[in-house]
Formats: sequence, C-alpha cells, structure tokens
Amino acid sequence: MTFLRLATAVVGVLFLASCQAPSLPGMGRGGSTYGDRAGPQGFRTVVIDAGHGGKDSGARARGLTEKTYALDIAKRVRAELSGYRVIMVRSDDRFIELDDRVRIASRSGDAVLVSIHLNYGRSYRAGPETYWWRVDSYGLARRLHQNMNAVCPHESGNAGFVRRRLRLTRNPTIPCVLVECGYLTNSRDASSLASSAYRERMAEAIARAIKTQSASGDSGMGPLPRPIYAPPSKASDARG
Repeated sequence: MTFLRLATAVVGVLFLASCQAPSLPGMGRGGSTYGDRAGPQGFRTVVIDAGHGGKDSGARARGLTEKTYALDIAKRVRAELSGYRVIMVRSDDRFIELDDRVRIASRSGDAVLVSIHLNYGRSYRAGPETYWWRVDSYGLARRLHQNMNAVCPHESGNAGFVRRRLRLTRNPTIPCVLVECGYLTNSRDASSLASSAYRERMAEAIARAIKTQSASGDSGMGPLPRPIYAPPSKASDARG
C-alpha cells in the first residue's frame, strides 16, 4: 500500500471512530465545555450537602467532629432558605457514597449545590476556604467566600478562594461549590464553631449568598473566568 493510500485509510478510520464514539453532555470539538456558561439566576431549588457522615467522621480535632458540625450548619442553611425547595443530601448521621452525592445533585433539576465541610490542617491555618471549578459556579462561589469571610475575618495561611477539580465541584450537572467553614485544628476557629450563635451566622451568610445569586446572577462579580476544557473526572457521573 502506498504512503498516500495508507494515510487516507488512517484518516478515514479516525473519522469513523470519532463519529461513533459516545459523547458526554457538553462535549465539543475542543473537549468538554461542561459548565461553561454564566452562573444561574432565578433558581428555586438548592441542594445542600453536609460533608461526610456515618462511618466517615471527616476531620476531628479539639473535641469537634466535622460530620456533626457540617450537618448542623447545613440544617441551619435549610431553615434560612424559606421559599426555596431544599434537597438535603443527608439530614441525619449516615454515610453516603460520593457517587450518590453526585447523582442526587444531578437529578435535582434547575438547582445549585453547596457542599458544607470543616477543615483540618496545621494549627496556624484559619478561616474559610471556597472551592469551585466550573465557570457557572464562579459567581456563587465568590459570593459565598465574601459572605463567610465577613463572619470569620481572621484568615491565616489558608487556601482562600480556589479553583480546584474535585468530584463535587466538577461532576454534577448543576453549578456546584464546596465550602470549608473553618479549621477545627485552629483554636480560634474551633472556639467559634463550637458556638451555636456563630454557626447560625455562618449559615445565614451561606444562605444569603445563595439568595443573592438567585436574584442577581453573576451581576457585580466581575468578568467570568476562562473555561478549562476537561471531561468529568468519572465518566459515569455525566449520565446522572
């Protein structure tokens, strides 16, 4: 076979394979554009994910357990979202697989996901952290971070506002943000988080960010970030 015929055959096979290959939602010529759109506005459904649970305690330090306080804050956020349809990924102390958390979020319709956690690290690290990945999650993430910092202004050595590809910031089919409400390993953060009044203020800050995003979309949040083209980290997540 001549070189020209061989090259033509290879191109033909590659073209046929590309036509027959299964596609994921949001896939385009440059890769996946999953979540590459403006942030949501006008939504009335919120998925609240209290991190960890059951056999998975999450962080433990200074007599505090992440799964317990994450659920407490999540329930307080739910109470603040009167008038919204709130889906609790868990409402008691049970273990839920990460795959199932993604599926619950993806099946919730026109909604946003906020996953609530508490942090663990060196004792000098303090303050909230906010994790996001997709373009459509940026505005909500920015609002959440600003509001939480207003409640807990003493940041020290933490990651702050982070674009990071995590399962719960990347794979659900709805805008999704993961928040760390403080460090259990920091004496000041732990003392604050042990206070129900403080946890109530943190929940109010989270709920207010959600309400503002629903009312205003990305208005006032500046230019949207550039998309990062990449498929879901687990292909099955794209099917919901």
